[in-house]
Amino acid sequence: MTRYFSIFIVALFFLSADEVTAQTCGCAGAPLLSSQTISSAAKKNLLVGLKYQYHAIDGLYNGSQKLDRKSVQRNTKSSLLELHYGLTNRFTLSGTFSFISKTRTSGLQNNNPTTITTNGVGDALIMLKYVVHQNTYNNQYQFAVGTGFKAPFGDFDLTANGIQLNADMQPGTGAWDGFLWSYLSKTFAPKTSLNAFMANSYKITGEASRSDQPGDVYKFGNEFVSTLGVGNELYKKFSYTFMIQYRHTTSHKLDDRSLANTGGEWAYIIPGISYKLNSRISLQLNGQFPIYQNLNGTQSTTSYAADISLFYSFNPRIIF
Repeated sequence: MTRYFSIFIVALFFLSADEVTAQTCGCAGAPLLSSQTISSAAKKNLLVGLKYQYHAIDGLYNGSQKLDRKSVQRNTKSSLLELHYGLTNRFTLSGTFSFISKTRTSGLQNNNPTTITTNGVGDALIMLKYVVHQNTYNNQYQFAVGTGFKAPFGDFDLTANGIQLNADMQPGTGAWDGFLWSYLSKTFAPKTSLNAFMANSYKITGEASRSDQPGDVYKFGNEFVSTLGVGNELYKKFSYTFMIQYRHTTSHKLDDRSLANTGGEWAYIIPGISYKLNSRISLQLNGQFPIYQNLNGTQSTTSYAADISLFYSFNPRIIF
């Protein structure tokens, strides 16, 4: 099933995409690409967003089976700064910068818990988006594509008591990543304000050496993400979104050897609600809940996630 579903996602990739989210035991840093919820900005307009994300990583799965034992509990808190600037009517330059805090408590089964917390500047994302077709009154759909890279600003070699921490506890990944992005949306005005969209992304991860010693080159798994969603007005200045998301990652590698207990596939539902204070300011709250998980081996994974964001547009022509 995974093979054919992945082929389906690849085939649809160049027809859509926008948003991704998820973080598991094997992920480091913040899910930067998931913060790209803005498809485009108007010419010469600057849109600034502040976002806080919380991931509770305390689920334990072996394959698709949920395990009852809990020996480790983790969470990741990400503070993100988003910048979107409309270079022209079609080109938008986007950047995301992060600060990451991670906490891991182990030894829960032995009644002797040990907690480790790491903090630091995370990696940064730079992205160029191009609107192939702008939404117009006669043709009410938008199609945009984009590409970019993730720069390894965050630390990848933090230690505790003189021992280097695992990759999943580091603020950054230590590697340059490249990705492709696309977005397709359809509005149904004037009869309704309903908006439907499909979003996909593909990320190719780079390698990072954690020390000067041979055999210590780490590579996170490549990633596909596909999201289907709808949004509509709810009441006055309130609106909602509801998304279903599929995510697949390949196994991580250490010195070109695939690592056990890394990679897999996930499906989530992501409800959200937003409030438009005025033509310039928008507040949004999202939740994320897994409905299907099939992981390679035994892994900790996200039990739920939530984020809150505030966007300010210096020109209210921006597309939220």
